[in-house]
Amino acid sequence: MNTTFYKAILLAFTVIFPISLTASGRKAENINFKSAEKTVLEVFVDGQPVKVDRYVDNYVKYPNRPQDQLINIYVPENATKQSPVMFYVNNGGWIANSYPDRTLVDGNDYDGTYDKIGVALKEGYVLVSYGCRSRADEPVDGHYLGHSPATMTDTKAAIRYLRHNRRFIPAGDVDKIFITGTSGGGALSTVIAASGNSPDYLPSLYEIGAAGVELDKDGNYWSKPGCGDNVFGVIGYCPITDLGHACAAYEWLYGDTRRIMYVTGEMKYPGVDEDSVISASAALAEDYVEYVDALGLKDNDGNALTSANLKDYIAGLMIEEIDRTIAELGQEQMLKDIAKKTRRGTRVNNGWLVFNEDGSYEYDLDKHLYYVAKYTTLKPAPAFSNKGLFVTHMNEDSLFGIADVPYCPFNEYSWNNDKEINGVGKDETLLTWDEYLETEDGKNLALQIKMTSAIDYLLEGTSDIAPYWYVRHGMDDRDTSFAVEAILFNAVRNNPKITDSNVGFAWLLHHSGDYDVPEAYSWLQKILK
Repeated sequence: MNTTFYKAILLAFTVIFPISLTASGRKAENINFKSAEKTVLEVFVDGQPVKVDRYVDNYVKYPNRPQDQLINIYVPENATKQSPVMFYVNNGGWIANSYPDRTLVDGNDYDGTYDKIGVALKEGYVLVSYGCRSRADEPVDGHYLGHSPATMTDTKAAIRYLRHNRRFIPAGDVDKIFITGTSGGGALSTVIAASGNSPDYLPSLYEIGAAGVELDKDGNYWSKPGCGDNVFGVIGYCPITDLGHACAAYEWLYGDTRRIMYVTGEMKYPGVDEDSVISASAALAEDYVEYVDALGLKDNDGNALTSANLKDYIAGLMIEEIDRTIAELGQEQMLKDIAKKTRRGTRVNNGWLVFNEDGSYEYDLDKHLYYVAKYTTLKPAPAFSNKGLFVTHMNEDSLFGIADVPYCPFNEYSWNNDKEINGVGKDETLLTWDEYLETEDGKNLALQIKMTSAIDYLLEGTSDIAPYWYVRHGMDDRDTSFAVEAILFNAVRNNPKITDSNVGFAWLLHHSGDYDVPEAYSWLQKILK
């Protein structure tokens, strides 16, 4: 692996932070739990008091954002050395990763059935939260240190800290770490679960002084036994993952719906050229066909899963959830859910799900896509990488690029059509996307993209993949394409390293998480028995 990119960042770190201090002023070279600061909290679960010991420490030797690179370890009084560790990710849009001093709040009362923190405390689990670098960080002397892989690297470093200190942390089984998060946090959780101990991250872990990562005299990175960054399980919601292909997946799925709604006047983006959006949509959808067909996936019957039958596969996953929901809620309640009131008015069932008098039903994916888009406006095209284009919407471009640029387009269409003066894109480099990927910076960008996504690691199968997966994405969630989630579910279900793959869509839920705590934590408890 080429490490020029990483070494450049390390040099910047050394110059900027010759001596790194924690938020409380201690030198950060010591990542021994014995030096962690302890406070005692009293919280409540269903009105009953629970004493919790809270420990705070830096989790790396050389933090460049010491105010963020801190870890909270919460040990409830009923925890033991056999208790699992719940590792909470605080990441929305790959941005909200500043040090979260609010996982447990002194005096708060937590619900022991429907709140994940309340359930964890009630069961005596050890809770962990942390802060880390993110793409929202301001540059330091012109260097954007929150680009990928910073968020993943810091998360892995925090996990390594737990293992490094396993003898000293008073409770918690660090071989049974469950990572959980929503949206960007769902994506981060799944990539951590898929990429355990991958050598891709070792250079960046070494740079910040993560526990157990060494560099030998021949320039090879290696990890000490017992300090790995693999996890035991994941509970993830609506993961915004596979970013390198997310724009293409969105248009492959929603392109026809978008065109229909433009013609009918049901979809408008003020100030955005309609022809540019439609042109981008068509080009991106074509890219996704090539990508899916090259993955080598199999459907439930062992046949090739390609762009030609992927929609049928998605429909099959939706039908799985419809069947489950019929058994749980019944058809009458489901019809009420479909027609529920929203900010944009009362929803009308356009026939995407029709129940027959004999109890059977008919499901139509295309009508379902229209139903979703009718009441929650689709993202414009491109949906995730559009910073330098004709539309600047919510995007993840600032997650990528070399350290001295604020952002970088991360797919072929966005790269070739970037117009902003930023030192990137075909307009300034005079290189097409394919040509750029052959350069040193381009190879580093490709690795940055890979390190944000679970799918590459699941399909490679060479890392220490978590054996237990619980992932949900709402059937009413248009924040990423159903195709992205379907391929993730397929990769999880068909991975021989995964023991339990409880993944699928969730009945008519928007972009959200932790809505099924009793179900998710019941699944976890069965695993632990």
